[in-house]
Amino acid sequence: MNRRAFLQTSGAGVVMAGAGFAWAQTGLRPLPLIPMLDLLGGIEGRVPLTLKPGTHDFGTGAASETFGINGAYLGPVVRAKQGQTLPFDVENGIGDVTTLHWHGLHIPGDVDGGPHQEIAPGETWSPDVPIVQRASMNWFHSHTHGKAAQQTYNGLAGVLLIEDDASLAADLPQTYGVDDFTLVLQDKMFDGNGAMSYVLTGEVFEDGFEGDTLIVNGTLAPVGTTVPTGLVRLRILNACNARFLTLSMDTGPVTVIASDGGFLSSAAETESILMSPGERYEVLVDMRTVETNSLMVSFDGGGGPLGFLAGLFGGGGAMAALTLMRTADPGFSGAMPDALANLSAPDPTEATVTRSFQLDMGGDADLAALALAWGNFCGDGVMGINGQPMNMARIDEDVRLGDTEIWRISVDDMLHPFHIHGCSFRILSQQGAAPPAYAQGWKDMVHVEEGWSEVLVRFDYPAPADAPYMYHCHILEHEDCGMMGQFTVG
Repeated sequence: MNRRAFLQTSGAGVVMAGAGFAWAQTGLRPLPLIPMLDLLGGIEGRVPLTLKPGTHDFGTGAASETFGINGAYLGPVVRAKQGQTLPFDVENGIGDVTTLHWHGLHIPGDVDGGPHQEIAPGETWSPDVPIVQRASMNWFHSHTHGKAAQQTYNGLAGVLLIEDDASLAADLPQTYGVDDFTLVLQDKMFDGNGAMSYVLTGEVFEDGFEGDTLIVNGTLAPVGTTVPTGLVRLRILNACNARFLTLSMDTGPVTVIASDGGFLSSAAETESILMSPGERYEVLVDMRTVETNSLMVSFDGGGGPLGFLAGLFGGGGAMAALTLMRTADPGFSGAMPDALANLSAPDPTEATVTRSFQLDMGGDADLAALALAWGNFCGDGVMGINGQPMNMARIDEDVRLGDTEIWRISVDDMLHPFHIHGCSFRILSQQGAAPPAYAQGWKDMVHVEEGWSEVLVRFDYPAPADAPYMYHCHILEHEDCGMMGQFTVG
């Protein structure tokens, strides 16, 4: 067992065991439904997204100070359709500079919501966001340089569901809150009074912030809901700052139908899914053959404090985060789909350029001072890509519009998730091997620890020097600490 694993399973686990039982539950909490802002029927005027402070009880009985978007904590599930343009008014009421990034959208750099589109306190940013891509699950969150981690952790995050003609006509569950559920998974830390806590330490800068308590849609897990007899659709976002989550089902395999960028070519059955921070997957659960079934979640592939405590109390290293309980009501009666999307295999020969990116942790004192001067926030350390911490005034890569490229990502320590703005890509290799079947569709997240990972990506939208795209580690504390670069497309 390495040092980090020991600390997670011993020290952090004791914190949860000592404080968590103050709000222990004897049954399932109801699954909260995140409010939906449904724009499919048309848009009248501009669409307000108001960022503001609030208080929220996660189920501990204490009021935590939070941020929210059109509410006290988190943002709505925005539902839109391919071909629409979304006229957002993003009003900053949190009292600090912020941004709102549309993670996963294929949009020009000037409306991407990266760190160059800062919104001053009291100001409103009004981007017209074109929706051009296929049906997919995306999200939006703070991307303020040096502050993205804490602002997102505090609640500046929401979900953006894109539909298209094919998805709306598909033989799939589509009744929100009945047989179609959006799940935002997070990990939190709470103090002895039950209030949400976020404390930066040297270990947090190194590993990213990892809480000891699983949260589903803003409430303590485990949660449950009744569902009709039939297929049930779960659209799942890992919105943790740094936690990798392993997902499985209590009964049967996980049936995956979509990844970050849209539907797979066909449903993929797997025993488990490893989800990095920022990733999204859609799964189908057949509730015709079982009375109950549970989505099981473990931290860090089964280790970490959740796995430690679950093992202590008979959970086998995973928590039944969401339990589905079948009723006699008839539900979606369609069959598991055989074919979903027409996806050809990625062709590496289409690439005209290959770029390499080494994710670096650690550096000398001079580099750390330089990183701090460039707006990176990481205590006494420094992180970067290809030997350079993030610099808002430096363009790291220039990409030609319409080109297809291979990007190769490697690391010098631990498991990192990597995200590229403004596009979706296909994974050629992940950690030096072929990606699992559930990750062979369109993606905007790839992870790497051993060897390297390669993606095949085409850049179809412009990003000028004053509004470049970002590429970065999606452990948010690493991003804030300088493990990020920027590129133009022109």
